[in-house]
Amino acid sequence: MTKDTKYELILPKSDNTLSDIKSNSQSILLIGANGSGKTRLGAWFEMKSPQLKSIHRISAQKSLAMPDSITPVSIERAEKDLLFGHADSPEGQGQIYREGSRWGGKPAISMLNDFQKLMVYLFSNETEENAKFKILQKNNNQRIEPPLTKLDLIKEVWEKILPHRELIIGGLRIQTRIRNSPEKIYNSSEMSDGERVIFYLIGQCLAAPKDGIIVIDEPELHLHKSVQIPLWVEIERLRQDCLFIYLTHDVDFAAAKENSKRIWIKSFDGQHWDWEELVENDLPGGLLLEVLGSRKPVVFVEGDNGSHDISLYRAILPSFLVIPRGSCTQVIQSVKAFKSNVQLHNLSVFGVIDRDRRVQAEISALEKDSIYVLDVAEVENLFCTKEVLNIVSSRLSRDPAADFKKISTSVFKKLKTELDTQISLRVAGEIKFKLNFFNEKAKGEKQLTLALKELHESIDISSLYQETSQAFNDLISKSDYKKLLMFYNRKTLSAQISTELDLANGGLPELVVRLAQTDLNHEITNALINYFGNFKKIALTPP
Repeated sequence: MTKDTKYELILPKSDNTLSDIKSNSQSILLIGANGSGKTRLGAWFEMKSPQLKSIHRISAQKSLAMPDSITPVSIERAEKDLLFGHADSPEGQGQIYREGSRWGGKPAISMLNDFQKLMVYLFSNETEENAKFKILQKNNNQRIEPPLTKLDLIKEVWEKILPHRELIIGGLRIQTRIRNSPEKIYNSSEMSDGERVIFYLIGQCLAAPKDGIIVIDEPELHLHKSVQIPLWVEIERLRQDCLFIYLTHDVDFAAAKENSKRIWIKSFDGQHWDWEELVENDLPGGLLLEVLGSRKPVVFVEGDNGSHDISLYRAILPSFLVIPRGSCTQVIQSVKAFKSNVQLHNLSVFGVIDRDRRVQAEISALEKDSIYVLDVAEVENLFCTKEVLNIVSSRLSRDPAADFKKISTSVFKKLKTELDTQISLRVAGEIKFKLNFFNEKAKGEKQLTLALKELHESIDISSLYQETSQAFNDLISKSDYKKLLMFYNRKTLSAQISTELDLANGGLPELVVRLAQTDLNHEITNALINYFGNFKKIALTPP
């Protein structure tokens, strides 16, 4: 087919009508969370769709037992047995037998056990093509090029995806060897799961009917991420006559299939699917798909995957999909982008960011956009709260009261040594916030000059510095440890406290995360949830 080919897929709508999806792309990606009905939709394509005669479905649940040798049969019988599970089905009526014979009456949940049938089909095709070639060559005085059989095509793609391995196709069996190592040969049954599934997927797609629709449930299953997309690119190249339908919840796979038309499977009530075609937008593809692939409400947070703070967030917010976005700016942008997208209006999306040096006016403004601020200056300060330190000290069979007294004394001493720096940074943060109120609507040189002058005069640095200094001195004089954590921006605080607890290599955060993943999860969650500001109410009763 040409690049101008339009592919067509019919989808069932929630009102029992059908929708005709047109696509210039050779593949359509249906993404949805676990439980959204993707597999049952795949079964619907095969059993009830108006296009069912064109459908060939490859299920996620499949046996990878690859036989060492096989016996060919007639190509007609082999093809019917593979596609419909019934070798003797009348011509043109194989679909009638598919549900009972191929799927044992359970097309949505039955494990597909047809590797043997696939091998019989492939070798029967090999035998048929070679027989035709032999006859043709006998009846022709000139040399004729041998046919490129389905096994030849499998070998070509398989070795391209796995260049360190080589397929050896014999008369009635297939073996594998390490390339350039003739002595290191092994039978097909000894292949790894990855080697077998690559062979299986190529073979199944080559067996699909001409101009067909190939439905693949969980196309990433058993495959290393490095080979997933290259493999499907090659398979699509082999079958340019076919439309490929990928059913997946894998975000990485979905994001990598960037040229595919995308449809979001929202839910399935047992009879009807609620779905929506995704339109182009300004949201990053991978981020969008990660949100759509989850059934949980979403909370964007500062930080990066793999950090202790992200692990802690996920341990104490199990009812949410926690997505790290790096900086607070990226968190704010992500929440606003999802909130402003009318197509995603029904999603519950929130942001949680560090308090840093934000004033109450800024905090209140952020909450209007569902962005909430912690009651600690840095998320790392959560590891340093009195409640968590008591839990840690008890678990270490130490004296919690003595430990906290020692830690508190040490932390306040450290704050005093850098008091002017902390006050200055906090005042600078408030000045920066106030500068956001410059009158951008002012026009002309005089009005702009006046607007700047008024803004400058409204910022009383002396008063700000005195008020901030007073706040710091008050919390020091009162030994207010909780307020210290709210004001003190010092990412190394947990490392300092680790030393006081005799934990090597700043090990406090790692220990807290580990405890939060044990029977102490409930205790640590209760200790920390009070530091989540107004997000606490949402965390305790998630949407």
